[in-house]
Amino acid sequence: MLLSDLFHELSETDRLTAPDSLQALLNEPLDVTRDWGRAEHLLLSAQAQLPDRLEISVALYKMYAYTNRHHEALTLIDAVLSQAAQRAGFDPSDGTGKAPSGPFTDATGDARHYLYALKAKAFVLLRRGDVDRAFNVLDALQSLDPWDQVGGSVVRDMAVQVRAAKESPLN
Repeated sequence: MLLSDLFHELSETDRLTAPDSLQALLNEPLDVTRDWGRAEHLLLSAQAQLPDRLEISVALYKMYAYTNRHHEALTLIDAVLSQAAQRAGFDPSDGTGKAPSGPFTDATGDARHYLYALKAKAFVLLRRGDVDRAFNVLDALQSLDPWDQVGGSVVRDMAVQVRAAKESPLN
């Protein structure tokens, strides 16, 4: 996978008119499984050059979440939530990300980034053992995405299992 593969709508014209240093960066292979440190360095470099591209932050917070770097993951997730909300035209009024505009019927673009970041936040909170906060975020996600466009139900199913295991008399 190349770093440029993160950007679905980056046109060939955009790639060709980008500065040479950015073109070179976008053509770098990205392999999180074999060289995590290099992948992180490339993503951080790309984020510095393209701070408005949420895809880079998404890739970074996924890397951090799967390597138990929960604080870093949550920091990036919250930044994506803030940026995506602003771009989608709403200001979340509470910490769970509930938007005043109601459900997103077509989760594309910034709305999709927003919903996906809520899902990621619930996942990271769950991995951290904060089951109640994870459910609060999942409730907000379900109210915004009742059609489960970003697959929040998968994380909710995990949360239900974690809660049941914690409440089990065997624990």
